[in-house]
Amino acid sequence: MDMNESYNAYDREWIKRALDPSTPTTEAMETVKTASGEYQGKEILFPTIRMIEGKLINLGEKAMDYAIEKGDFISFNTPDEAKAFSTGLSNMIDLARNTNKAIRYD
Repeated sequence: MDMNESYNAYDREWIKRALDPSTPTTEAMETVKTASGEYQGKEILFPTIRMIEGKLINLGEKAMDYAIEKGDFISFNTPDEAKAFSTGLSNMIDLARNTNKAIRYD
């Protein structure tokens, strides 16, 4: 990840939404899914599930083009860096969304 990018990586609406426990999920209980691909010599990470007109939409194959069109992706130097960020983000989302759930002892 570029140095300037690292300061802004979490300042994306799709990341903020995913971390907010009050926002909706898909029927599969997903808030966001990410994918990555090569763009202009960098590996970019982008969401495949986006909030569009108040609904969560899985963009599938169109997700990368949409992210590029909107300029809404995070750049990395390697696919491994993108994967590591995505894994860390998933862990953060899990913690943020499960913090207030009751502990069960059954």
